[in-house]
Amino acid sequence: MKSLKIVVLVLLLMVSFSGCIDFSEYAGAFEDVKTIFGEGEKADVISDYNSDFEEKADEYISVPSNGVSYLTEEYSWEYGGLDWDWSLSIPENLYDYYKNKPRSSGYEQYALSDYDRVYLKSMLNSFEEASEQEGYSKSQLVEFIVAFVQSLDYTSDKVTTGYDEYPRYPLETLMDNGGDCEDTAILTAALLHELGFGVVLIELPNHMAVGVSGDDSVYGTYYNYNGKKYFYVETTGTGWKIGEIPEEYEGKSATIHLMIQVPTLDLLWDAEVSSYNSKNVQYKIHVDIENVGAGSAKNPKLYAAALNLNDPGYVWDQTTLELNDYEEGSSGYADIYLNIPRNEYSKFQIILYGDNFEYLESYSETFNT
Repeated sequence: MKSLKIVVLVLLLMVSFSGCIDFSEYAGAFEDVKTIFGEGEKADVISDYNSDFEEKADEYISVPSNGVSYLTEEYSWEYGGLDWDWSLSIPENLYDYYKNKPRSSGYEQYALSDYDRVYLKSMLNSFEEASEQEGYSKSQLVEFIVAFVQSLDYTSDKVTTGYDEYPRYPLETLMDNGGDCEDTAILTAALLHELGFGVVLIELPNHMAVGVSGDDSVYGTYYNYNGKKYFYVETTGTGWKIGEIPEEYEGKSATIHLMIQVPTLDLLWDAEVSSYNSKNVQYKIHVDIENVGAGSAKNPKLYAAALNLNDPGYVWDQTTLELNDYEEGSSGYADIYLNIPRNEYSKFQIILYGDNFEYLESYSETFNT
């Protein structure tokens, strides 16, 4: 019996653990405009960047005190003719943090979240050490990890969460000691991707699996994508080998999810009158931004304009603000001031765009100054 014990304390996981595959690296909601009359001086465009993620990280990585509550899970599985045991403990507030994160589309984004990288890396270091001690090859290391995930309990989202669809982050699946096919596939993909293996998520009708990159020496079911073969990996149920696919999914069409981080920004804004005189009205537009996706949003820019409805293609006033990068989970705001002549019809146009996320565009209703 091989005994493993993993305890997460101050960002450390302490553990003692057990054909050739090509393991090449694979490489808002919007609010209507509000008009509130008031007086004030014109102010410059300002922005204030606040990283909620950094604040959360400080909270979770601080040295534990006697008052910290921990959650512990026990695991047992078999690989290589050996029985393995594993115990995992993490702060309860860390688990609650993931549990309370909003669910969004894009299964691969759960596998690529920045939040739990330090925990997964520490965990994987221990798996690699155990693999070296047992003399496992790279392909056996993959099998070792897959066997562990396959041993987790299968539970439906409806039964465990009350939702028809509830994708779990890797740490949630570990602490819940299981999940459905999408959860175990996300966990497997996260672990293998973190080790540098070429992996994708394979979405089948009512099912999710993993694909691991392999060459012609590997046998079994695979999917050709962008010139690479991704061999099927079943993550639910024990005993499935790389390349073995359940009969009910043979020949079924599949959607391949590449392991690419895509930040998702939420945008909320409103506007109010800041000042006015006999000729112009000045509006203050307050914009709140939050990154609810995976990874950092790079080089975001915020554009705001007051459209001239009398002459399409022209604007009364406009400005573009360059913002700081938004790390995963971070939020911030910007205030922009625009001037419009009195007694004119206009609409506000707000656009948020950048290097690696989908741009957001929003318009106000028509208003008269």
